[in-house]
Amino acid sequence: MSPEPDPKQPDSTSIDLSSLGFGPAWTSGPTESVRAGGGRGPREDRGPRGPRPGGDRRGPRPEGGDRGPRREGGRRDDRRDDRRDGGWREQAAPPQPVVTAEFYPDDAKFEALGKGMRESQVTYELFDVARLILDKEDRLSIVIKPLTEGGKLWQSIPDGMPFLSEVEAVAHLMSRHLGTFFDTTEVEVEPPKGNFQMVGRCPRTNEILGAPNHQDWIRRIREHHARHFAAMSFDRFKGSIEMVREPEVVAAWVASLSKQLRYVPKDRKDGEPEQLESLDAAKAFLTAHRRETALRDLPWVRFPGRLLAEMSPGILRDSVLWLIEEQRHFPLATANGIRGRLRKEGFHLYKRGSKGITYVCGVRRKCRDADTTFSDGMTRVLAELDKKPGLVGGQLAARILGESPTEEAAKQVATDIVFLISQGYVAKLPNGNLHAQPVIRNAAEAKQAADEEQSAEQAGAESDEPKA
Repeated sequence: MSPEPDPKQPDSTSIDLSSLGFGPAWTSGPTESVRAGGGRGPREDRGPRGPRPGGDRRGPRPEGGDRGPRREGGRRDDRRDDRRDGGWREQAAPPQPVVTAEFYPDDAKFEALGKGMRESQVTYELFDVARLILDKEDRLSIVIKPLTEGGKLWQSIPDGMPFLSEVEAVAHLMSRHLGTFFDTTEVEVEPPKGNFQMVGRCPRTNEILGAPNHQDWIRRIREHHARHFAAMSFDRFKGSIEMVREPEVVAAWVASLSKQLRYVPKDRKDGEPEQLESLDAAKAFLTAHRRETALRDLPWVRFPGRLLAEMSPGILRDSVLWLIEEQRHFPLATANGIRGRLRKEGFHLYKRGSKGITYVCGVRRKCRDADTTFSDGMTRVLAELDKKPGLVGGQLAARILGESPTEEAAKQVATDIVFLISQGYVAKLPNGNLHAQPVIRNAAEAKQAADEEQSAEQAGAESDEPKA
């Protein structure tokens, strides 16, 4: 076999993936560096290293190397000295997620990433591809499941937002998607009669909510809570309400009650009410008559990662963000989960050594054997890389051509390097380091190379994306 350069192959300036600028949109903006393989980065067979999400649970060491008092049995006390007040404080417990989560690439973002990887012909560590996907939440498609067997989650159909309970899901629908299911209209009514000395005002919206001695007080503050502060406990919201005693403010509120909102169901069917007098009534109507278009309960929920920015603060959002941080630290599960997707997109995976790093590239690697022949220039390139793996292009050219090469000779070396990369005989890592693929000298080495590819292809196959 005697491979020859293809004049259609790109020149040496087109193989740098950094020119694509994987930024916030993956295809534009500042370049995101991806750690090269073969260096000192973490291997897949090693456990997690570095700072854990949320910080070092041990805390800093006190001055002088003293780690604090020991407990009985020689174990040190888990508390640490708080130098600011001279006292002791307990370390905060790590969050306890209420769901499990799996992370997959968003389809559109993954397509852009795959295009860039194919065009660059760069070889990446599988973990680095996973970290690039995990780096920003809007690149993710997230699958969450309850921790308890047989448990359920709820999902808002209009926007796909997930929830731990039906109550939370309905409150979200009424606060964010009321107009999807109801039209609102104002009607004239008799103003209330009574002795009203003060009215409550929401400190955040400045809306007047009514008088505490009015019969509609509880209903109105519940409606306001559900519409604006569903993530806050009702008791906390109620306790935050300000009482205003100015007569003109009280009089304005009394006058405003001569008009009230009514909720008119959209797509009304025979037998359904023409209008509903309160938000609570509208909520009951929604769950009874529009459930199939409003929300669903499921054993697991899939939603786009961009929704995390819109989710109300709470234990579900905190759980998912914590689990993302754990995967960013050691993305084994995410890496296994994207293997099948990479194979379907035409990428090739192989391992270096039985317990080595898994690599992924748009070009299938090729190992040399006794029947493989190359041009003199390519033979020199491979020989230098066999002697000193990890050279960058300039270093490799200098070793081949010496101190003052001609422009034509330098161009030929660059052409040879690009061709060998495009054919899979040389791997170029993201930092520019070049590595020649191994030489197959006997049947045992051929079997090892085949096992490396088979191991990388099969590992994690059971973690492919769940079907909706």
